[in-house]
Amino acid sequence: MLKDDYLVRSTDALATTIAHLVLRKTGTDYTPSGLEADAKADGLWFALDQLLKENRLNEAEDLLYEEADPSDLRYLEIAVDFYVHLNRFSDADLKAGGFEREEVGEGLRDMARQFGVDLAL
Repeated sequence: MLKDDYLVRSTDALATTIAHLVLRKTGTDYTPSGLEADAKADGLWFALDQLLKENRLNEAEDLLYEEADPSDLRYLEIAVDFYVHLNRFSDADLKAGGFEREEVGEGLRDMARQFGVDLAL
């Protein structure tokens, strides 16, 4: 669908913009460091990854909102990674996981706002 293609592209553009302008990264992936100082953030990323694999999308998003620390940009990096991966799901898989395509971009924008990032994309 044309509308869905637009939504996928606009969410990808938002994620890339946040990565470049805020996180100063060229990509949108979060890479767990394995360092003790990053254990909580890394643990969240692994938990989200597992929930996505199990198509427990609403539970994953709830966990992201519960655990994200707006004073630590690693959590914004995790959020960008999360929504980019969610954006790659088919509409059928999103629906099976209790999500609509529009919610992916909305979730990324809402999460970014918690970190003081408000981009009009």
